[in-house]
Amino acid sequence: NVVCLALLARAGGVRRLLGDRPYLRGSDVGYGLIWLFVLFVPFAAAINLVVLLLHGPSGYGAAFETIFVPPPGAELVLGPGVSLALAAVVAVLFPVTNAPVEELYYRGHAQGRLEDRGAHPAVVVLVPALLFGLQHVFLAPSSAAMLVYAVAFASWGATAGVIYRRQRRLMPLIVAHFVTNLMTAAVPLALLLTVG
Repeated sequence: NVVCLALLARAGGVRRLLGDRPYLRGSDVGYGLIWLFVLFVPFAAAINLVVLLLHGPSGYGAAFETIFVPPPGAELVLGPGVSLALAAVVAVLFPVTNAPVEELYYRGHAQGRLEDRGAHPAVVVLVPALLFGLQHVFLAPSSAAMLVYAVAFASWGATAGVIYRRQRRLMPLIVAHFVTNLMTAAVPLALLLTVG
């Protein structure tokens, strides 16, 4: 994320992608919180639909325990000090770097390039969304989760792409993405601190 952000900044892309008012406004926060809930609906629906299709109605409930948990023995065991330090770094850096970089790259840069080349609006939204979904496959703890992540994150990306095409402002999407990442990074850190 840091390298991608530096490359976008070096090419003058960050300021250009953020528009003529690159700063965070109160309306960006408000829209960001609204978009957070709007983005969550297709994301959660995609997760549930793929799990249902993979495991059927009878295996649906138990599937979550196997899909989103690494298989036994697959965990990397580190000492408590190293685990706490890595968790702290991730909790601090992940939300701050990941949200702006992914929104700048996928919604701003990729969609902008496709628009500049005259691509059909569906292509402008769907190609970056599919790439966004594929990128998140690497976070999956199991092979079944890879499919779930790909579809769910592509759904998030497509919805965010439509919002960006309509609103033409990245900051609200960065806010929504930041809050999502903050929740996913801060909760495990809090649990680690209370257990450790």
